[in-house]
Amino acid sequence: MPDRLTPAASTTSPMPPPPSSSITTTILPPPGPWALSLPPAVLSALTDPNTHPPPHNPTPFLSALLVRIPVFVTEQKCPLDAEIDADDARSWHWVAFDGERPVATLRLVPITTTTAMEGEGVVVVMEKEHVDFGGAEEEREKQVTEPYHGATKIWDGREPYIKIGRMATLKGYRGQGVAKRLIEESLAWAKTHAAELSSQGGEEGGDNRPVWKGLVLSHAQKSVQGWWGRMGFEVDVGLGVWWEEGIEHVGMWRRVEAVS
Repeated sequence: MPDRLTPAASTTSPMPPPPSSSITTTILPPPGPWALSLPPAVLSALTDPNTHPPPHNPTPFLSALLVRIPVFVTEQKCPLDAEIDADDARSWHWVAFDGERPVATLRLVPITTTTAMEGEGVVVVMEKEHVDFGGAEEEREKQVTEPYHGATKIWDGREPYIKIGRMATLKGYRGQGVAKRLIEESLAWAKTHAAELSSQGGEEGGDNRPVWKGLVLSHAQKSVQGWWGRMGFEVDVGLGVWWEEGIEHVGMWRRVEAVS
């Protein structure tokens, strides 16, 4: 599922832009498998931006979906059943509120332990799959080709990185600096939480555990790469251009100073 960016401006607005002082933000640690088990009826109800999370909701994850689903599913026509993915369970989520209304969100995906292998100009990510051979199940590696083109001038193909994505802002709140605030707050947090971002990367421990050193990747919609540029991200032409859910994307990097 793409890590998309909501366009920074819109010609229509359902409500007047709020003063920046009215916006508050909150952070949700990785919600775990619960995030992957929401019933379809709940997700369908969240397509309406006027829906409010149930009062028993203990986390802002449903609040994040109250922004993501209206933007990505209703507005950008991405499939509802692909909006929540495995990264949601292990990511940190930020939500901006105007009063009690969620109006913007993003997530930070910690590093992974997949291995990038250079070959024929494309990086192939090795994952595990279970294959059924006449009732006898066997685990083997499968090759999943990602839209990366080997080591580039920015990324050496080996350094662990985190991903910033699912950046979405409701129409009436775009162009007011809310998304920028979420990016700066989340990356400021990341600088001082490198250990947490590394420990979520996999099962290895001790000296073999990958360590995040400050590299951040965004899969940005090509149409708004200029906005990401103003946020300090640099487009990596070596990663190419690819389509996700019918939308052109480019890879963009930013480095922050991670405090170990």
